[in-house]
Amino acid sequence: MKIALVSYWCIPYSGGVSTYTLALRKGLEDLGHEVDIISHNETGMKYHIVDKGKTIDKPLVSAAVKRQIGTRYNHKMPSFDPWLADMESERIAFRQALSLFGLENYDLIHAQDVISAIGAHEVKPPHIPLLLTLHGDLAAEWMHQNVVSKRSLSREWAKALDHYGRLAADQVIFPSRWLKGQYDVKPGRTNFTAAVIAYGFDTMKFLHQSALYTPAFHKNGLKLILCPARLDPVKGHRVLLQALSKLKETRSDWICWLAGDGPLRSQLEQSVSRLGLGQQVSFLGHRNNMALLLQEADLIVLPSIHDNLPFAVMEAQVAGKPIIASDTGGIPEMIDNGKTGVLFPSGNADLLCGGLNQLLGDEDQRKKLANQARYQGLRNWSLQTMINRTVLLYERTIASKRADSL
Repeated sequence: MKIALVSYWCIPYSGGVSTYTLALRKGLEDLGHEVDIISHNETGMKYHIVDKGKTIDKPLVSAAVKRQIGTRYNHKMPSFDPWLADMESERIAFRQALSLFGLENYDLIHAQDVISAIGAHEVKPPHIPLLLTLHGDLAAEWMHQNVVSKRSLSREWAKALDHYGRLAADQVIFPSRWLKGQYDVKPGRTNFTAAVIAYGFDTMKFLHQSALYTPAFHKNGLKLILCPARLDPVKGHRVLLQALSKLKETRSDWICWLAGDGPLRSQLEQSVSRLGLGQQVSFLGHRNNMALLLQEADLIVLPSIHDNLPFAVMEAQVAGKPIIASDTGGIPEMIDNGKTGVLFPSGNADLLCGGLNQLLGDEDQRKKLANQARYQGLRNWSLQTMINRTVLLYERTIASKRADSL
């Protein structure tokens, strides 16, 4: 098959969508399929086919669209939200880019978000099947990030994107049962076909990288808490810093590394200074050597406020590390509380502090959790399992599309 993986979001980039899409491409190519990834590039200033040398300068497409949308909205609705006008321009411009790249030569198109799903649906030939993997609830994520407010036209627009993106696809894939549950409606009111296919990654390659580990940092006998997550409001770093501030009052035998980057970095750095955590908390920025970095850690923490099926948990489990994570989203599907990790109520800094304190003081429990986590991780997060299930779904969707056209 010749397959187009389409994403409005930047690829390559840090984050689950990019990780998933690149892993999916590798798995499909290993089976002999031809795969293109069409997305924004890592700077967000070009549209491109990843690693194929085909690019379109974004301003060539978006400038005229933004002028037209801005003029229309400002003329008809002077109080209109400029963010909403900008995002509608982004949506239309990305659709234009998909049209310029051409989708007519693919056997199947697999969108990675509702913006690309709607765009692909509008420009692709009708006989080509379209799948959509929903990696999250766009309206909910933007609300958690304070991008849109609860009662606003912007939130209604985001909800409409979620709705019409699902309707545009012939088949919707959810990585977690939790996320599918967010979109379930009463019988007779659903008109999209859905499947749950959990993420996977190349666990053997990850283990080989881990085997190259040699200690690179001197912790001076301190236990290392590692938080591998982009610095974004939904990842819960503010809750973590509150918990660490309380933990500091109880014990001083730890340090914490924040591995990732994002829009909250400067605010979090200020919080670290204000809370007097400058000697304990370090910002590592974006890291490409997570397999090695995990080996440095004694304990992994993921304090998400809103999440789906984070790769950070998968990698920590395969690395054989004890994990304490919030109970939000699909995370409880990944961690059997007390057996393969520890869960705490999302947003509760006091209980996170208590969990960290207990795990730091109990090496036997950390080892037990780590061993069971590794077993579960190797069993559940195989890339091959994800690829096999996805290809089977591709074949069924193509066959169904052909039958409908007869």
